[in-house]
Amino acid sequence: MIRGFSAHLNSLYGDLDEADRCVAAVQDGFQCVEMWTPPGPEPAALLIDSLQKFNLSVATVNTHQGPEADDFGVVSDPSLSGWWREHFIGTVEFARAAHAEAINVLVGGRRPTATKPAQQRCLLDNLEWALSRLDEGDPALLLEPLNGADRRSPLLQNTGDVLSVMQQLGSPPGLRMLFDAYHLFQEEADLIEALHRAAGKIGHVQLADYPGRAEPGTGEVPVDRFLKELARSGYAGWIGLEYSPSQGGSPFAWLLEYAEFDDRLIPGVAS
Repeated sequence: MIRGFSAHLNSLYGDLDEADRCVAAVQDGFQCVEMWTPPGPEPAALLIDSLQKFNLSVATVNTHQGPEADDFGVVSDPSLSGWWREHFIGTVEFARAAHAEAINVLVGGRRPTATKPAQQRCLLDNLEWALSRLDEGDPALLLEPLNGADRRSPLLQNTGDVLSVMQQLGSPPGLRMLFDAYHLFQEEADLIEALHRAAGKIGHVQLADYPGRAEPGTGEVPVDRFLKELARSGYAGWIGLEYSPSQGGSPFAWLLEYAEFDDRLIPGVAS
């Protein structure tokens, strides 16, 4: 059974100071949050205090995006393996302290300094190394395919790309797929068919509408059918709300239609 909806601190509350985001999520009725790259040491300590104070679960946190401003993951860059591994250890330490359920390994795109086969080999080597550094009870690792319009030449661009990597590594139980409906709606001929192909391999789900990456109901993603098929697939995790609220109205009003997936109605939307 789907556990409920998780508030993405960066997407939903990006206009607030970091110290205020957990408070806002709790006020909006959420019991679980997720985030991009962990903040620096001092803000991270304050964030962990907030998570504990409000008894918030953490669905997932990202690995570092990379040393350059336009990076979106460098685990597949052979020239940055040492850098990536050092920062991965830091992410694991934060994830353990925050009791995060998963770490989203940002794979990134094609690098001008390496061939695609070299990048694919580097990705496999670093994932194998990362999995070997995790203990029992540690967060699972996630791989997320990204669309090629928002990101330049993603190395993982669709469901098949992720499933292939998992298969090459022997389908380790600690490696799962992050199924982001916003990205895959753009890359797959049929979002629901892709969901069925990935069933049993999904460790986390994220949701935003397309185009615009705003709340469900503002675009073309078949949200109702997607959520019903997700529930039928046996998925038992959180659904991350990784969208930028549109202007006007409540960004959570649409949730009332899906109370069956989350028995905590959002304060201010329902009485």
